[in-house]
Amino acid sequence: MAIMRSPAIEVSERRAGVAILAAFTLVSIVFTGQYRPFANPNELSRLQAVYAFVEDGTFRIDDAVLRFGSHEDRSLSAGHLYSNKAPGLTFAAIPVYRLLRVFFPRPTTPFDAIFVLLRILVVTPLCVLALARFHSRLLTRGARAPALVTGALAFGTPYLFYSRSFFSHAWTAALLLLALDLIQQAEEDGSRRRVGLLVFGAGLLAGWAAISEYPLAILCALLLARSASRRKLGRAGRAGLFALGAALPLVLLLWYDTVCFGSPFVLSSAREASPRYAELARQGAFGFQAPSLKVAVAYLLHPARGVLIYSPFFLWAAAGFVRWRRARERRADWAFCLAAAALFFFAMTAYPNWHGGWSLGNRYLLPLLFPVGFALPYALGSPISRWGFAAAAVFSAGAHAILSSTWTHYPAELFWPAGNGALWFLSHGWAAPGILGDPPGWAIAALTISAVAAAAALVPSLAAAGLPYARTGLAVATGLAALALLLFAAPRPDFFMAVWRAEIYSGLSGRDPSREKLRALLATASTPAERRRAEQSWRFYGPR
Repeated sequence: MAIMRSPAIEVSERRAGVAILAAFTLVSIVFTGQYRPFANPNELSRLQAVYAFVEDGTFRIDDAVLRFGSHEDRSLSAGHLYSNKAPGLTFAAIPVYRLLRVFFPRPTTPFDAIFVLLRILVVTPLCVLALARFHSRLLTRGARAPALVTGALAFGTPYLFYSRSFFSHAWTAALLLLALDLIQQAEEDGSRRRVGLLVFGAGLLAGWAAISEYPLAILCALLLARSASRRKLGRAGRAGLFALGAALPLVLLLWYDTVCFGSPFVLSSAREASPRYAELARQGAFGFQAPSLKVAVAYLLHPARGVLIYSPFFLWAAAGFVRWRRARERRADWAFCLAAAALFFFAMTAYPNWHGGWSLGNRYLLPLLFPVGFALPYALGSPISRWGFAAAAVFSAGAHAILSSTWTHYPAELFWPAGNGALWFLSHGWAAPGILGDPPGWAIAALTISAVAAAAALVPSLAAAGLPYARTGLAVATGLAALALLLFAAPRPDFFMAVWRAEIYSGLSGRDPSREKLRALLATASTPAERRRAEQSWRFYGPR
């Protein structure tokens, strides 16, 4: 329900929003997202496609694979290799890469500065803009604690990490939010011509999201329905303009598929080069099978990926949607956000590879970040609910500050990665690389930067939320106490995950060239299975 704020609170909320955006941008730029000599296949696949098109005039990545390294995220067609990713982010990055090549030499490794800048110029600005528009919408609607909600989404979810990576998940979440925002602007605008341009632009952004992550076609269709929910310009006219905008990226996709795979109706996922992914794609519809309750529970509560484990403030979403409905405000937005959350979540429970391999958090659900986020303020009507939400936001921001300050790609088998992975790596002096490299003491500096940025975003947000100082302090203490339990009281990893952790540290951090930590761990193998795993580990990761 919309509330009336005093001018002082309004100013505080706006200043808190500025602090959130500034801190978010700073952290996105400080960390490069790269871990030499490891190049994440998800990012590398897209970078190779961008490189191949600009440098060689083709989407074939045969030469790029030889130059930058092989990986499993490839498609094979007519004897040539292609990226197996939906091409939307690649298309957006091509003109930026071409411009950067005016100033930078042809890259020789996937860690060259041109690729770091490519992400900073393509992914991060859109994600920052989406956050800004989300916070602005909450402010203009008179929502409860708008800065606190925005800060929780920005720093208490994987959105921050994927905004500073060349993955498409945060980027598509931003595209969808901006598409919805254009539709809302069209309903507020008095100019018939401007309304048409706004709706067309919304379709263009939504269509681009769909060709960047194919399951987002569901949300694109819902946005089409949302665009026709008001009579201004005529419902059919608005829907037609939205569809026309969405058709442009679709035509680009059809051309891409024809060039790469010989038919406009053959997606890259149908030509997987990896036997494991090819087998998955052959099951059901491109890997999607029957919806699974087990997968639904895992999305929410899995100890390595659970949304409600690492971002528990989303527990307020259910009450938020109920109270939003009772408030009878912006019913078209309520219907869209609820349908988006329900239908997309339901569809994604049909994907057996729900965990996304080595990753940070639940990346496949990031497109729902803002639709669900719009419901949260409606659950914050009472001081006790705001207190609980604030405690959950502090916990979530702290957990993600630690998770994103060091190695960020965890298998689903490593439970409680904040303590069993990130904190362990940080305690051994290994942090996520920054733009200044990896100087001595960088682990402490990296964690400090992440923690201070989260605090700089949340402290003014808490102050503007209208809680008494004592209750605010109690919320912070409660959130930090819960974080301490997650870090220090969670069950420790078994032998096999401890070995994986030591392998990653020994092989990639550069801090254990003699493999002493790995050697000491392998010496504790006590069962035949553990001894076999120890022998395999030493064979591949022992000193060279």
